Amino acid sequence: MIIICSSEKGEGLRQGDPISPLLFVLVMEYDIQSLHLAAQNSAFRYHPMCKNLKLISLCFADDLLIFCKGSLSSVKVIKNVLGEFSSVPGLHINENKSQIFFGGISDVEKLHLSAELKLTEGLFPLKYLGVPMRPTKWKHEDCDIIIKKIKMRLHTWVSRHLSFAGRMQLIHSVLFGLRNYWMSIFVLPQSIIKEIERLCRGCLWGVNGNRCKIHMASWEKVCLPKVFGGLGLRNGQRWNHAILEKYIWAISEKMDLLWVKWINSIYLKGSDFWTYKLPPDTSWYWRKLSNLRDKFSREDVKAAGLTGKFYSSIIYNNSLCHQQVGYYKVVWCRLSLPKHRFLLWQVVNAQLLTFDNLLRLRVPIDSLLCPVCGDFEESHSHLFFECSLSKQVLDQVFGWMDCNTWPYEFDRWRTWISNRNNGFIFHLAIMILAATVYSIWRNRNSCIFDHFSKSASSIASEVKSLTHHRLISISKQKLSAQDQRILSRFVMIP
Repeated sequence: MIIICSSEKGEGLRQGDPISPLLFVLVMEYDIQSLHLAAQNSAFRYHPMCKNLKLISLCFADDLLIFCKGSLSSVKVIKNVLGEFSSVPGLHINENKSQIFFGGISDVEKLHLSAELKLTEGLFPLKYLGVPMRPTKWKHEDCDIIIKKIKMRLHTWVSRHLSFAGRMQLIHSVLFGLRNYWMSIFVLPQSIIKEIERLCRGCLWGVNGNRCKIHMASWEKVCLPKVFGGLGLRNGQRWNHAILEKYIWAISEKMDLLWVKWINSIYLKGSDFWTYKLPPDTSWYWRKLSNLRDKFSREDVKAAGLTGKFYSSIIYNNSLCHQQVGYYKVVWCRLSLPKHRFLLWQVVNAQLLTFDNLLRLRVPIDSLLCPVCGDFEESHSHLFFECSLSKQVLDQVFGWMDCNTWPYEFDRWRTWISNRNNGFIFHLAIMILAATVYSIWRNRNSCIFDHFSKSASSIASEVKSLTHHRLISISKQKLSAQDQRILSRFVMIP
């Protein structure tokens, strides 16, 4: 039997007086110590699952959970303790917010015990900190709250004009934040994980009816770390397992935690967790947790916690069989604007919706000719390296930078950016490169949708203006004297 108590102000405190956190901790500690003293009474019996550890109570935030055997004598002992407690600090049980939960007790006994404490019987699922909890296996409807919260966030973002980079940030920090909170507690059902990823794909690329808008990048590519050529999001199922491996690590390392001691007392009983054989009559959650041993090796789990703290990102990244790409430092240069970085990532991976890519996706197109020059079929290679207007822009921008232009061939260009050096000059050149790519692509879209094209000098001036406004926000304190002179040159409006 479990009693969940919530306190309220009694007559000992004046109405309106706040209870300080320190005072609350002190009174709850007093109550817990009183329960332990009362447990020495011969009439009190421990909860069967708490007897070995002599566990009576748990305190969470402003809630107190009390465990005992479902007998009238044990309930009377707890009732006396709570009565004595309320007379000391002036706090008593809020009967409207407190509940009693039973297990393995007849209906007649439930009525007697509830009447003794004057509490109503609680029903499962019990929500705590927004998470539904039940003693039986999770149901699909228990997870619907995640989908509802995500859809509610998406509804508020619909009217906002967000760039791809802005959408990525919201997905990473808000939507995946909601998902990760639940994943750190439970193994989510596959249907829920897939629905979350479907909603996130729609948020990133846009939605046309019930389907995502046309895009080239696969979700598997998007969910790769940036160093492997992705956008830094994480695959739902694999990440769910990686997060929960922290519990496996804590159990295998026998951490000094109450729940680890409880697991060892009830299930392991001193045996090694990695060789432990799962009995058929264990709880569903312990079964789910034990099955995670098959997802990662013992060495991988130990490596993720070598520093004394478990890092889920280490075990997740080590499970990926991908090679590091050479261009990731260029694409994700912090000096570049976020929307420029995202577009440069698309260009490097040839994932922009140019006419040749649209043709591969079987999208009907009237003409494959470049909308800027109209001389050749449009492709990534043509738009950024062969188009006459783009060449003029690049000559002016690189002439302003006083350096050689990039190679006029796509594969050679990818090799060229992968071999760039480090330092402030390197980051500055990458920032200008990303701004140039962005301006060329923006002008291309203007030719299609607005039937207007800027001149090469106008596009180059736009790149210089973007560079100027970006660099004036940079602090000069961490730059060398030489880098400061370079910065001053580019900050000046030409």
